[in-house]
Amino acid sequence: MRNALFAEEESTALSTWAVASICGCLRLEHVMTLFAAALLEKQIVIVCSNLGMLSASVLSILPLIRPYQWQSLLMTVLPNDMMDFLDAPVPYIVGVQNKTSDVLNRLTNAVVIDANRNQIKSSSVPQLPQHRELLSALRPYHSILVGESYLERKRPVYECTDAQVEGAKGFLAVLRDYLDTLCSNLRSHTITNVQSNNDKVSLLLKESFIGSFPSRDRPFMKLFVDTQLFSVHTDLVLSFYQKD
Repeated sequence: MRNALFAEEESTALSTWAVASICGCLRLEHVMTLFAAALLEKQIVIVCSNLGMLSASVLSILPLIRPYQWQSLLMTVLPNDMMDFLDAPVPYIVGVQNKTSDVLNRLTNAVVIDANRNQIKSSSVPQLPQHRELLSALRPYHSILVGESYLERKRPVYECTDAQVEGAKGFLAVLRDYLDTLCSNLRSHTITNVQSNNDKVSLLLKESFIGSFPSRDRPFMKLFVDTQLFSVHTDLVLSFYQKD
């Protein structure tokens, strides 16, 4: 029990540090593009010369998308002798210290976040559903984290102030509510069959589910429902429905 408690405390501390770090160095709109790209299982490369900030930025994606879980490759720092990895035809999230010409030449289709310059390159990520409402809800917490980041430049990157802890927790709470709401009507687009052995099998009607969203939100949802991340999570949710 104690080990489980310590693990939970470590996970919470890691989430707080990572989210405080990413929000402290990126504009809110850039954080949201990163969030959307992760949900859609894009190839994501984060560039930062500071190793601590680089690790935090990459790891921040895990708490940002919770309760969904990243299903592919993740590497906080990609060694220079492993740059061929960027050519892999699979989703990945990796950290790179230097944005060399070799790196750039390999990233024509990737989402590239330059944490040093607070810049992002992305042409293939549709806008999140309820985009404006989400930005409005997140902005107060992001502003706290940006302010604390500027005030505490002399503090080690891994130490969080009380204000950062509260800001990061508030930021994550908004995202968790958002993701819960995004799929809150899954059940009304699910059919359940009872097999001959009395086992229940539930199936999500994807087209019906996508159609329940306003037309402006459907480009994102069409891509989202086809991700492995979405499938794994919804399989778990549907398994609970089968127990009812």
